[in-house]
Amino acid sequence: MGERIYEQDTCVLAAVEATYGTDATPTAAANAMRVKVDFNPIDGDQEALEYDAGRGGSKGSVQRNKRLTGTLTGYVAGSGAAGTAPAIGPLLQMCGLKPTVTTAEKVVYKPTFPVTDSCTLHIFRGKNKHPALGCRGNLEVSLGPNALPKFTFNNIIGLFVDPASVGSFQSADFSQFENPLVTDPVSITKMQLFGQDVNMAELILRLGNTVTYRAVVNNESVQVTGRMPQIEVLFEEPLIGDFDWYSKLSKFGALAYQLGQDVVDAGHIFELTAANVQLNSITPTYVDGISHLRCVLDVVPTARDNDFEMTFR
Repeated sequence: MGERIYEQDTCVLAAVEATYGTDATPTAAANAMRVKVDFNPIDGDQEALEYDAGRGGSKGSVQRNKRLTGTLTGYVAGSGAAGTAPAIGPLLQMCGLKPTVTTAEKVVYKPTFPVTDSCTLHIFRGKNKHPALGCRGNLEVSLGPNALPKFTFNNIIGLFVDPASVGSFQSADFSQFENPLVTDPVSITKMQLFGQDVNMAELILRLGNTVTYRAVVNNESVQVTGRMPQIEVLFEEPLIGDFDWYSKLSKFGALAYQLGQDVVDAGHIFELTAANVQLNSITPTYVDGISHLRCVLDVVPTARDNDFEMTFR
């Protein structure tokens, strides 16, 4: 038995590719991602062989293609400097969120289609390196007060590259990453739905990307072929006399969320805004014996790629 592989020696490097499917050669010094990884290093399609053999049992199968799939989870946190993109930015870009930088002020991420950005991922398990090229994925953002704010990059698919051993462990530099602000009633300075302040218990944005592995003659790639964002909000139910949410079913309104105080938390502030959401469903439920409404909202763009904005400032 040779050298063992320990969970603690897992790390992820990621960099945006200049050319799709060409290794961006991320390094532990410049491109380490402060994330938790759950991945399958060799996923793909198998086709079972079918023939009459004169006996029972398996006939075997053929591996038709290979790809890497998985999920990365990281924190929603600014860079610490207004106008500087967060260190986790490459992963946002591979999900089709393009940054627009206003120097010394803010970085705004908006969804774009078609998705042109992609990432190279190098996932290390001990001294084993699992590269994946042309990676793209989907995204969920959890912003409620019951846990630290998180990005979940799910349904990530990347083009398979043979794994290899390296000579030493990676020395990941996470100095560009800041800790997230705590999502408590003090730090969440704005939570409005349809212009109403709501006592929010959960807030989740689902980007709703359809991520597809494509293998056709002369081209192998990962494509985002569609996007259908939704937002789910759980909040305390008011008296109908104060605000009748049931009358808003299928109606349109805006959502605005801010984590962090202006000026005080500059460089760490995060905002989510969606100007046109439609109330798709309302489900009453109880949390700690108190009535809440779970509302699912469809994000309905009024122009191309104006679904929502995520702002770091």
